[in-house]
Amino acid sequence: MVATHSIARPWQPPPNDSAGPMDEMKFTAEQLPGVRRFTEVHARRYKVGADLIGDLVIAVNEIATNAVRHGSPHAQLRMWAQDGCVVAEIHDRGTWMPSADPGGNPPSPEAEGGMGIWVARQICSAVHIRTGINGTVVRLELSPTARYI
Repeated sequence: MVATHSIARPWQPPPNDSAGPMDEMKFTAEQLPGVRRFTEVHARRYKVGADLIGDLVIAVNEIATNAVRHGSPHAQLRMWAQDGCVVAEIHDRGTWMPSADPGGNPPSPEAEGGMGIWVARQICSAVHIRTGINGTVVRLELSPTARYI
């Protein structure tokens, strides 16, 4: 069984080779600083505005951290441009059953965690979550016209 939760526009498959470049890196918890650098470099490559690059780095870092802390020790980040958006997709081998509206409400002020999906939703144009026997994929989309909710 695959659970899919999409916030904003519907899930679309990643581009094929003819749609443009896709960049990827595998990472562990120790390599999270590299995930942030990778995201920044590729956001610039995909022409993300300077005012949004830091926001995208934060969103990707939150989800990548969740992937290696709660999903599996090894995860993968893929990035590409599609339909005017920059897409960052984080895949781990863990499975979970998200609530009906993951990250729909801010965590309580006393919370020591649980902010990743909520933060990503505040920053990104769309957040998609797919989970099943092959692991969990969180796809973040950032439109050049993205604005905070």
